[in-house]
Amino acid sequence: MAKGTKPPVHGSSTKDKQKQQRANAARKERRHPIRTAFKVLGLGVGGIIVIGVGVGIGYAASMLKGLPTISASTFTNESEASTVYDVNGKVIGRYTTSGDRQPITSVNQVSPYLSNALIAAEDKTFRTNIGINPLAMCRAFVEDVIGHHIQSGASTITQETVKLAVFPEQQRTLKRKIQEIALALELNHMLTKDEILTDYMNWVYMGDMGDTPIYGVKTASQILFHKDPRDLNIPQAALLAGIINNPSYFSPYQYPSRAVDRQHYVLNQMLRNHFITQQQYESAMSYNVLKDIHKPTASSTTQYPFLMLDNITPTVCQDLVKEGLYSTAQQAYDALPTAGYKIYTSIDLNVQNHVDSVLADDQLFGNTDASWSDPQTGQHGVDIYNAGVTIINNQTGGIVAIGGGRDSAADYQKDQIDHSDIARQPGSSIKPLIDYGPAIDLHKETAATYLADIPTTYPGGPAGPWTPTDAEGYYSGLVSVRTALVKSINVPAIRTLDMLTPEVGTSYLAKMGIPVGATTLNGQPTLVQSDTEQLPTAIGGMAHGLTVQQVTSAYTTFANQGTWKQSFLVSKIADRNGNTLYQFHQQVNQVFSPQTAWIMTNILHGVLYQPGGTADAIGARFPGYYISGKTGTTDSQEDGWFVGYTQQYTAGLWMGYNHHQKISNSAYNLKFTLWSDIMQPLLQKEQPTKPWPEPSGIVQAAVCEDSGMLPTNLCKQDNAVYDEYFIQGTQPTQPDNMHVLVEYTIYNGKKYLATTMTPPNEIRTGIFIKPPYTLPPGVTTLDSGTYVPTQPDPRGGIVLKAPANGQSPTTVSPPANVKAVAAPDGTSVQLTWNAVQGASGYMVTRATSGSGPYVTVAGPVTQTSFTDSQLPANASTLYYEVYAVSSAGLSNPSAVVEVVLPNAGGSGGSGGTGPGNGSGPGAGAGSGSTNLPGVGNFTGAANKPDTDTGATGSSGGSAGSVGSGRPKKG
Repeated sequence: MAKGTKPPVHGSSTKDKQKQQRANAARKERRHPIRTAFKVLGLGVGGIIVIGVGVGIGYAASMLKGLPTISASTFTNESEASTVYDVNGKVIGRYTTSGDRQPITSVNQVSPYLSNALIAAEDKTFRTNIGINPLAMCRAFVEDVIGHHIQSGASTITQETVKLAVFPEQQRTLKRKIQEIALALELNHMLTKDEILTDYMNWVYMGDMGDTPIYGVKTASQILFHKDPRDLNIPQAALLAGIINNPSYFSPYQYPSRAVDRQHYVLNQMLRNHFITQQQYESAMSYNVLKDIHKPTASSTTQYPFLMLDNITPTVCQDLVKEGLYSTAQQAYDALPTAGYKIYTSIDLNVQNHVDSVLADDQLFGNTDASWSDPQTGQHGVDIYNAGVTIINNQTGGIVAIGGGRDSAADYQKDQIDHSDIARQPGSSIKPLIDYGPAIDLHKETAATYLADIPTTYPGGPAGPWTPTDAEGYYSGLVSVRTALVKSINVPAIRTLDMLTPEVGTSYLAKMGIPVGATTLNGQPTLVQSDTEQLPTAIGGMAHGLTVQQVTSAYTTFANQGTWKQSFLVSKIADRNGNTLYQFHQQVNQVFSPQTAWIMTNILHGVLYQPGGTADAIGARFPGYYISGKTGTTDSQEDGWFVGYTQQYTAGLWMGYNHHQKISNSAYNLKFTLWSDIMQPLLQKEQPTKPWPEPSGIVQAAVCEDSGMLPTNLCKQDNAVYDEYFIQGTQPTQPDNMHVLVEYTIYNGKKYLATTMTPPNEIRTGIFIKPPYTLPPGVTTLDSGTYVPTQPDPRGGIVLKAPANGQSPTTVSPPANVKAVAAPDGTSVQLTWNAVQGASGYMVTRATSGSGPYVTVAGPVTQTSFTDSQLPANASTLYYEVYAVSSAGLSNPSAVVEVVLPNAGGSGGSGGTGPGNGSGPGAGAGSGSTNLPGVGNFTGAANKPDTDTGATGSSGGSAGSVGSGRPKKG
């Protein structure tokens, strides 16, 4: 302690010191009152901030609770609608649910103008910010504290990407904003700026374009400008970028002026941020971008509903399941909107659009709708006269176009029935497939084979016996396979299948992709077992029927030289990266021989181009073309078909009503107009004027029309010979046995077989048909007037039979050594002749002129002599012929013997032993000579419009007059 200093007094001295300090402080406070106030305030604010930060941290922590975990894949939007392409690479449609998008994988896949326009318009600091904009965040914080709702945005592109990918529900709350900020910061470190921008351009909503929500700049660019986004120019890029701010408000379809105003704003921002030059700006501002805008097309489900929903979709789903990519078709279907598959089809959109336009032509269909009602349910309504169409490329088997119904979209909404893929009775269109095609292929029939179109009763099933009829309302009698098919006559087709058996005939359908158990695309049955066990199938009478697609595919077999190439719609399915997931592998079957296919095509050409063909209206529309085809009509005319083909295409068409109304006669033939209108562009392009290539193994031979056998003299005389095509080895080798010569007479307007009691001057010799059947009593056919009369002359006597082999008659020889001597007083003439072996009697005829006419004066007589005592008055010279009579008929006449009567300056006549001159008894002077020995000129008219001569002549017809009983067939 220092000297003179007092030691401190503990306690009192410390308190004094503290008092002194407080006093000093008080003095200072009194000296600086403002400073003191700020200090106090500072301490208070500091405390509040510390407390606020603590509270804020806690609040933020609560907001981040449940924050989603993200990775780079979270933002890689691989959700892409599967796309369907036509054969030329055009987009048919896409499978979309909530919207349509096509992702890009890099900013290099878009124009740099578009990238810069997005940055200029949406986030100018994008390249430099940390993923968020702090000022915008503060504004959002204040808005939420004050109003508990965020009114403004100003998010960065990074935040928008997070919002679109992680928070698609788009809630505008502080919790969502805080989580968005946190994830944006994380994303900014996770991905590069270009990667973030790429993801943003894939996720961004571009508005509704047409009837589909569009996501991503690529799809929007393709719809708006029909351009890939990498090809956009500056004004186009600016317009596209401007839409994003408010897609509905700035829609170039609904509000084009607003869209342009927004585009100008984006261009201005691009200029201010040095993304474009002043010159580029001015050029873009003056550019009329609206002229580049294309109208949005309808979505696949509205533009091509039958094609997309009823055909491509089930086919694709089945193919994906077959490849093991999905367990069920439903799973495959659910994946289509997001899997990004590339589906390649055989459809040609140019043809498809034309088909749809023809079917949508209400003026073409006119007033064809019908009313329907169901008495059991009481339901009723309007039945649309509808159509189903399928066109197939014969070379590839690819389906080129499908017409599911009239006015594609509207019709689909009404009944959702794809008329190209519903089972309907095929009618006669099935005949080439299961009747005649197999019969010719198996060498059971040829195109010339005769078939009996006559009443025929078959044992029936539960409904009892079945007697089929023809649509014409009459029976034709004997017809060839060619005629039966060209004119679509029913009974011959049934006879053919009866000969083959239904099992054999329908087995050919299995080779053409229609086995028992076949179904429509949606699983409805078509060919069933009972169809293969019944004869009505021969003319299309089936339990369910077949589809247009099935029948059309089967007909391509004829166009492909007998080879069936499986038809297809989907050729390939690839993933989004182009890797093939499914590839169509075509099944190919040799169904018919090339020769069978060629002959069938030749016959079916006549359906269009032969007089009386059932589709001659189409032939008249396309003269000189090589189109073959077949019609089909069902009972009560409820279904109308036509399937036609060229070397390039096969097109099948069905028309009818959903409720099986009868098609009126006026509406029925519309199928020919419709088929022609649909095929017009393809036929103009193809120009099918070259004949079908003829394969080896085809021969041509002359045949007799009624029998399909080799022509005889009688067949030739009957003008019933034509040339027909055959598979080599199936041409006929035997002569015709249906044309026969018959001695007949006409009594009371009806033809009868001539007898020994028939007056010789009434006997005619005619060419008739001897069919291999007997018509039931009272039944007539179109050609029954040509048949051999079945009843003898009612005046009695023995029938003078003609040979049944169709050749010239092989009757007994004519009498030889005929002599005639006049009586001295000229009142009688004595005739004698040699006996003829096999003769049962003789007939004597006389004329007053060497050229006739001859009349019968005796016969039949059994002696070899005759005295003619009833001489004509004022005759100076008489001429005689003698015939031998046998069961085979009359012989040829003897040589003419001439007698000069005594009072005319002569006393006798010379006989002759050679064959007669063919001037038969009572022969008229008609024209039309024959080449038969001993048969002279003949005359007389038929009782039908036919070639029958000598039917109703005057008293002139005779045993030597030869005519034909056959009518001309239509």
